[in-house]
Amino acid sequence: MMSPGGVVLTAACGVLFCTSASAGRLTVHDFTFEGPLGSQGSTIEEVGENHFRVSLGHAPGHEDWNNKLQFTILRNAKGKRLVLDVVFEKGRPRYYTLNEYAGSFSYDGSNWQPIHWEVGGDAGCKQDTLRFPEFTGDTVYVGHQVPMSYEDLVRLVEGWRANPCVTVHVVGQSLEGRDIYRLELTAPDSPYPPEKRWVHYFANQHPGEHNSQWRMAGAIDWLLSETGRDCLERSICHFVVMMSPDAPSKGWYRVNGQGFDMNRTYVPGGADKDNQAHEAYIAQRDLEGLMASATPPTTAWSMHTWGGAVDPRIIPGPEMGDAVGSWEELAARIKRNDPNGLFQEMQRWPCKEEKGNQWTEGTHLQFGITSVLCEGAGAIYTKQDNVDSGAILMQCIAEHYAGVKP
Repeated sequence: MMSPGGVVLTAACGVLFCTSASAGRLTVHDFTFEGPLGSQGSTIEEVGENHFRVSLGHAPGHEDWNNKLQFTILRNAKGKRLVLDVVFEKGRPRYYTLNEYAGSFSYDGSNWQPIHWEVGGDAGCKQDTLRFPEFTGDTVYVGHQVPMSYEDLVRLVEGWRANPCVTVHVVGQSLEGRDIYRLELTAPDSPYPPEKRWVHYFANQHPGEHNSQWRMAGAIDWLLSETGRDCLERSICHFVVMMSPDAPSKGWYRVNGQGFDMNRTYVPGGADKDNQAHEAYIAQRDLEGLMASATPPTTAWSMHTWGGAVDPRIIPGPEMGDAVGSWEELAARIKRNDPNGLFQEMQRWPCKEEKGNQWTEGTHLQFGITSVLCEGAGAIYTKQDNVDSGAILMQCIAEHYAGVKP
């Protein structure tokens, strides 16, 4: 018999047992688009048994930029095969598409499996479908690319902080009060004075490009391994893994809470609080402080994700081919150290003044240093492969910048 509220009451040996009428199927109440991995403005409706339609919300200030699909199934998932139709009607015909990248799902928020769109790419920019395999756990986390939440970053930072070669700088807070971290890695007992060490700066601008964040995590882990010890003695490496830390809980792909595209917010004339995204101003002001110090960065790596394998594009600085080998030698080194094809061949990137609001061109125009747009990895679907790509990159940088500054 059925009780009020849709609860089935089952009798056995004269005893009534209470079970949910929806125990055999998921309902909209099993889903949430809030939490460490969320999708602001998304709504869900049931269209069939374990078949739902999600309408995505849009980024702040950009009605035609969809937020990325991220959600949690709180309960009742085990044994179900979820079919999800995802819609964003206002999307641009080519850019910011909902299905440009594969997603991932996990039962513990740490071990991720890829999930691919039925159509994929720009062809399905208005609607596409995800068909999940039968779930083996009741709680399921779903995220964009291989997701990294702010809470994930905090846990990583606390682990790295325990190493004596790591100094954690909180350079400011986001609009919602989350810390913006810069990690500084170098050997405190190095035989070389700091001013003789090569200095490398890495930062992620677009917050939803998570694969590039895991690439940086891999670079950090390599530096802190026994293999990276020599590099730590000869260099100082800075990492801003997440410049827009409010974004993962909202599914924002490129923006901060003000709606600024975070890679279109560099000011080559100097950080400008009144005309710059809040978090980008904090990061650029911090970089300018490093450049004015006794140990200014030699290179600046702008870490991103687009389609294919990791795709580094370089604007060479004065040390290339003089104090160290040419950029072509660095490109050849990456190719030699990449047995699994995680990288595309490094290319030279033209520096155009009209693109000075982007972090690659902007850092080169302002300081004249080697600047690299490190794109790609959209076709790298596992956390481990993204981490491995960072280890390869860091190893190649360490080998290319051999010895110390002349």
